[in-house]
Amino acid sequence: NWAAASANDWAKALGQILEKVVLSQAMLNSCRELRLFAGAEEFEPWLEHTTEMLQEWAVPEAEKRRCLIESLSGPALDVIRTLKLIDPGVSVKDCLEALDHTFGSVEGPEDSYCKFLNSRQQIGEKISAYIQRLERLLQRAVMRGAVTAEQMDRTRLAQIVRGAQYQNPILLHLRLRERREHPPSYSQLIKEVREEEERQAASEFWEAQTLEPDGHSAGKCHNEENPSLVYGKLRISWERSGSCQRVRGRGPPRPAGVEDSPRNDRPAGIPAGLIGPRAEVMVKIEGVECKA
Repeated sequence: NWAAASANDWAKALGQILEKVVLSQAMLNSCRELRLFAGAEEFEPWLEHTTEMLQEWAVPEAEKRRCLIESLSGPALDVIRTLKLIDPGVSVKDCLEALDHTFGSVEGPEDSYCKFLNSRQQIGEKISAYIQRLERLLQRAVMRGAVTAEQMDRTRLAQIVRGAQYQNPILLHLRLRERREHPPSYSQLIKEVREEEERQAASEFWEAQTLEPDGHSAGKCHNEENPSLVYGKLRISWERSGSCQRVRGRGPPRPAGVEDSPRNDRPAGIPAGLIGPRAEVMVKIEGVECKA
């Protein structure tokens, strides 16, 4: 029993050491991704990049602060050193706010909040790109004191609903208007939106693959349903796209009641409509009836 307990303690201690080593290496790589800032460079692009990177890292606050300080030098580092003399445990948010007040543009809380409220989704802009662009404006408004950190989720979602293009299918599918009372966090929201964008893009791809050369599609067809014909087209598109080679034994979903059938492609180079179904008629040759 003593030997087993000792072995378990040893394995537990080893696991903790390995976890710290892996975390340390991950943080080292992440810190290298931060751009250096001394005070003479353009502040706005640096602030946007740094804020986004720090927000994505799932590491303790102390590690984020350490990486931030390592990316600074010159007058910018002096600003943070002064803060640490007053409060050794100063937060990353307070560090960024101090740098913004020192090197950022002179902009009041009303101006930053107006820029946030006036932001709209552009024509051709993905909703995920709009949300990311809006987030930078919201963070600026928070730094200026126009919005509190506790109000961010509710304020963000309200502006997305106002600023997104009318009848946006992703907003409708995710029911974002109905979720304003209990808004998701930024990370959860952007995850749901990007997944829905990929799902809709895949759906549009399959619809485009089933279009006829003259633009015929299921959405515009008024003829009687023909599941066998639809499945045949989907199977051909699946094979041409190479998906059947990537996933062996799989193909597009087959409608109920539709049996698989052999392919009947016309020879290459023969125009469409030149070869049709075989026609047989009864003829009489020298008094004998036969098919021709």
